[in-house]
Amino acid sequence: MAYDRKQGQHKVAQSSRADYRVEVGRAEVPVGAARSFVILDPARAATLKAWTATLIPAAGRRPDAASVGAAEYIDATVHSVPSIRSALIHGIDEVERLARDETGMSFAECSPAAREQLLRQFQAADDTDAFSMVNDFTYEAYYGHPDVLAAMEAENGWRGIGPMTGSEMGPFDRSLLARVRTMPPRYRTVEAEKGAER
Repeated sequence: MAYDRKQGQHKVAQSSRADYRVEVGRAEVPVGAARSFVILDPARAATLKAWTATLIPAAGRRPDAASVGAAEYIDATVHSVPSIRSALIHGIDEVERLARDETGMSFAECSPAAREQLLRQFQAADDTDAFSMVNDFTYEAYYGHPDVLAAMEAENGWRGIGPMTGSEMGPFDRSLLARVRTMPPRYRTVEAEKGAER
């Protein structure tokens, strides 16, 4: 343990490893922007693209996560937050090592089923949070992407941006209050005392 942080009357043990959930609050990386890799070399970039495509494969009208730039989004995020870069690079290297040991091929060359099995192995043994970090950032990049939101709306009518933009509301039907208007008051009027301030 690197240090203890006081919270109220209690001490909370802290690991020396950066928590990506806290650290990522220092970055603002737009989803869906066109970008290229900045941190990762081509081999690691290929592994990460295959990783994101395995986490969210194409389905119906929806593309896979690699097709909408999830790997590039993760790369841009760790570029903005240097403290979490080592966890990402370690995770990619470990997934690649597992693929070479188990199949004799690179992770990107493996079949989707083999990649899924390798990621399950890595997740079970991962004590660095790298799997969770890639998983969280992939979902963030994917379900915030305009192409994915458009595909989901076309498939099932759900508007992903509805909570932010709202939707058109019809005029209120005042006749719905007709019965309530005929009811006697459910309150009593209280006279103010003399001299009391209102």
